[in-house]
Amino acid sequence: MFILGSTPKVLGGISAILASAITCHQIYQHLQNYYCPSQQRWIIRILSIVPIYALTSWFSLMMWKFSIYFDSIRDVYEAFVIYNFLCLCYEYLGGENSILNEIQGKQLPTSWYIGTCCLPKIDCDIQFLRFCKQSTLQFCIVKPIVSIITIILEANDKFHENNLSPRYGYLYVTIIYNISVTLALYGLVLFYSATRDILKPYDPLLKFFMVKAIIFASFWQGFFLSFMELIKVIKSQVDDEQVITVGEISASWQNFLICMEMLVSAFLLRIAFPSAIYIKNENGGGREQSLRTNIRDTLNPKYMVNDYIHNFSSTYSSYALGNQSAQEDSDYDRRIASPDTDDDRWTRGSNQKLNLIDNDELDLKFSQNK
Repeated sequence: MFILGSTPKVLGGISAILASAITCHQIYQHLQNYYCPSQQRWIIRILSIVPIYALTSWFSLMMWKFSIYFDSIRDVYEAFVIYNFLCLCYEYLGGENSILNEIQGKQLPTSWYIGTCCLPKIDCDIQFLRFCKQSTLQFCIVKPIVSIITIILEANDKFHENNLSPRYGYLYVTIIYNISVTLALYGLVLFYSATRDILKPYDPLLKFFMVKAIIFASFWQGFFLSFMELIKVIKSQVDDEQVITVGEISASWQNFLICMEMLVSAFLLRIAFPSAIYIKNENGGGREQSLRTNIRDTLNPKYMVNDYIHNFSSTYSSYALGNQSAQEDSDYDRRIASPDTDDDRWTRGSNQKLNLIDNDELDLKFSQNK
């Protein structure tokens, strides 16, 4: 059988390594030109989905007996990316307060296209923004818990991937996962529908399409492979006197397809999230900073933790309207602009003034990049 041979492992490995190399180079370019941390931290986190998806899928393909563990890492990061994309859109538009000023009084029409056909018109107010954030944040909570439960069930032979029998955990895990990811993507779609016009300068369509495509591709592939099992197109095989179940064969197909798809995604993400717009020109001042410091900022969980605390708190309105998140970013940017006061974590370029790219300059570069 093709999927059990060496060919898909070689092809998957080549695609995974190339996709990872292309995206890691793009991430490096962003880190080298880290002049707008409030946007670039989210972009780097989004781009990281390519090497994480590609390499974990390849490892799963190579070591299919341990695929459940690699797949769990991939699935958890999937939830993280949806949240990060929403945060990036918030940053493009200046945060909750600025967004609210733009969409206040607007109503989303009833439409089958955005899933509001059975609902009354939705008011675009502060609670609407809160729902959009909560819908993505809940997936970041549910997915890790579901992954842990999956590993426990697998260890006790109670999971049985792609087996829809109510005797096994796969059915229930799948139901919970589908409800959670649907809610997260629904919140993202509603937010995009409400802010589509004001997001236009930032070319959101390709960005939005890529995030949804990567996630939905794996989801629908898994659904299709499960259907192939039900109609007996995919059957268990014996390899070296070892029985390989239909679930393991389906998972191998899924991992192989993801490896191939990530190579295409790597090229498209280079177009969707270019680093060139963040490069300072020779007359605009310059600065040098430690790559380690930039990486540390992209890995800093405080922004996500603060979002959890405030979006699920009764004081959310005060938090959003008080523009607390914007203040946190301005504090961080101020530390960048004054490295000598922050334990020399940021170093000055030779006799050059240290400046961040301002919003007007970024808007101009986005327009020129079209």
